[in-house]
Amino acid sequence: MRRISQITLWVLLFTLSLSAASIRNQILLMEASENIRLNSQEIVKNYLYFYSNPKKRHYKKMALDGLEDLDKQFRLIAKSTKDEDSKDVLAFLDYSKEKMEEVFKDPFNKDNPPLMLDYSEILLEGAESISKNIAYTPSKEEKMLMRMKDISFLIERMTKYYMAIAEGGDVINYAEMMTDSMQEIEKELSTLAEYPYSEKNLANLRRLNDDWGVLKKFYLDYKTLKVPSIVLLASDGVKKDAHVLELYHSKNQ
Repeated sequence: MRRISQITLWVLLFTLSLSAASIRNQILLMEASENIRLNSQEIVKNYLYFYSNPKKRHYKKMALDGLEDLDKQFRLIAKSTKDEDSKDVLAFLDYSKEKMEEVFKDPFNKDNPPLMLDYSEILLEGAESISKNIAYTPSKEEKMLMRMKDISFLIERMTKYYMAIAEGGDVINYAEMMTDSMQEIEKELSTLAEYPYSEKNLANLRRLNDDWGVLKKFYLDYKTLKVPSIVLLASDGVKKDAHVLELYHSKNQ
């Protein structure tokens, strides 16, 4: 009888260990897919600014650093999932990243910006496809953390399309994408207002809303206000505001 109890206990501990490992892998997948979403927009935003300002080589370096970080996220996904569909998507994401690297090696030409925009959307769709296969229900704080990350993603996405419009790209299509993202970020900010923040974090949230209100005017006036350098500076400020609350929710999990 004692022998049976020991075996039962061992099986239970083994099962709990497997369950904990599975949950950890699901969280890693969720984080990696979120990072790819952000990188997919940030890389191209930096590339487009560099394309228009070749002397600003720092932005080329940031874009290349983002491509390098994609490799790290791809490795995390490869280690954390056995899902065949996700592995197939991952192989295509790696191919898209390699095509982006090829664009960086090419001399500047008018075909490069739209190519980079297309590849960024492929990376985005792939990351979102992988996240849909994640069988994990985030906690309330994890959802808030993801919401803050989504705000940073949307800021990068809008800035990417603002840069593309300023570069003379497909104005109608890019403006529509930018408008959709503006509507999404308004919804996210509205949800944040319902969270029971402390006075200190309420002040941080007010700053985020105020800075977003300033930045939004540039996106709305994209036809007349083509000031990429100012938009870059203002968007970085909004992302810093969001990052303060992101850190709070990260520590509060």
